[in-house]
Amino acid sequence: MNSIQTPVLTLLRRLEAQNIWRMTYNVGGAVGQSGFSTAAMSLTDETTALENSREWYEDASLTAQDALKLLVNRIRENGPVKQRHLQFLYQRCQSPEELEKALRLTRLNYLARGELQQHDSFSHRTSAVLLHEAMRLGAPELAQKVLLQSGEFGLPGANTRHFNQLLIYHSKQTSLRSMLETYEMMKRAGPRPDSETCFILVKGCVDGGRPDLAKLVIQEFEAVGVRVRPGTKLYIEQHSK
Repeated sequence: MNSIQTPVLTLLRRLEAQNIWRMTYNVGGAVGQSGFSTAAMSLTDETTALENSREWYEDASLTAQDALKLLVNRIRENGPVKQRHLQFLYQRCQSPEELEKALRLTRLNYLARGELQQHDSFSHRTSAVLLHEAMRLGAPELAQKVLLQSGEFGLPGANTRHFNQLLIYHSKQTSLRSMLETYEMMKRAGPRPDSETCFILVKGCVDGGRPDLAKLVIQEFEAVGVRVRPGTKLYIEQHSK
């Protein structure tokens, strides 16, 4: 079945690719008529040969920057790539800046899918891998962006487990304010906090030297009918001075 041409998505895809190329190659000159600079469009013979012979992620020496160049070119020439390419790209990133570029490529791939009338969101695994790598690289603000703007990147809507991951990160960093701000953001965004959320918050408050806040958290959860585990209250008793 032939795909329906959608000029708006085609234009968006071109603009997204152009932005990614500029970020990747640091191209500062004028962009050609096609929307891409000549320098950005040229891949090395070695990279092209790799793309044709085997999947890029089988080569451990290939950097995230190399993979980004290859995948932008592949999407531009052949359409959207499979989700495993995005997941491997996230795992190959070594800095928040690289992961930010990978997120831009996720949007580019989503737009390319839309051009083929493929409107289903990416899998929850793709979201989970992206969030995990954001935590690994110490980029909670990027994780927050993914959670609040998931639809923009074709990712499934954030759920309670996703927000709990971010709460755990802040708890481990003993960043009490960031943890509580994330909790408020979670409530506004829609996912319903659960008993695991309660334990994470209580542990973070206690470890941050505020058992008084931990008790208030328990009161709030009990007031809205969320079951509080016995171990959650026990944590306050065992670790409060």
